[in-house]
Amino acid sequence: MENCSIKPTELSHCQLTELHHLPKGSFLYQQGEVAHEFYYIQAGLIGLFHTLENGKESLVRLYSKGDYFGFRTLFSMADKHYHCNAKVLIDAEITRIKPPNVVSEFFTHNTVMSQCLLQILADELREAEERLTKSAYLRTLDRVMDSLYFLKQHFPDYNWTYREIAEYAGCETETAIRIAKELKQNGAFDRISGHK
Repeated sequence: MENCSIKPTELSHCQLTELHHLPKGSFLYQQGEVAHEFYYIQAGLIGLFHTLENGKESLVRLYSKGDYFGFRTLFSMADKHYHCNAKVLIDAEITRIKPPNVVSEFFTHNTVMSQCLLQILADELREAEERLTKSAYLRTLDRVMDSLYFLKQHFPDYNWTYREIAEYAGCETETAIRIAKELKQNGAFDRISGHK
């Protein structure tokens, strides 16, 4: 997905707060919290994780430098509660953007940003639909291979765990481990993940 070219400092009718040195493992927000702001990544990697009632967690989406996130819930007309946990995966620097209480003022005074956010939503929806289709029609082996390739190519600086790969692929951790071992045995793992 292409980043929005508008920087937070170019926005009006909002309050900006710089969050420096957010360590790996910290949370920007928790699933179920009410949204009051959205975020821009200056540096680092953020993962959105959805937790089911049984405690099972799924890696839903990833955001890196130059990405905006958290605005879907904030600008929702219905449910204003975050549907995921936003967790720092690589130490991050974030700009927190708090629009006025009357959200329409933000859109009125930031029309180009409004268009940018709409494009981001469209891109994320397309990506989600593609992942859903793959989940329904691809074999688990293909989903794990596809996830390995995507994660390693787009986020090479992060050391992906088998659990995270499995969550992204929509399978159990044990299945991802078994498939990765099989891929390593026949040399395909290194080609897929970019290792030499």
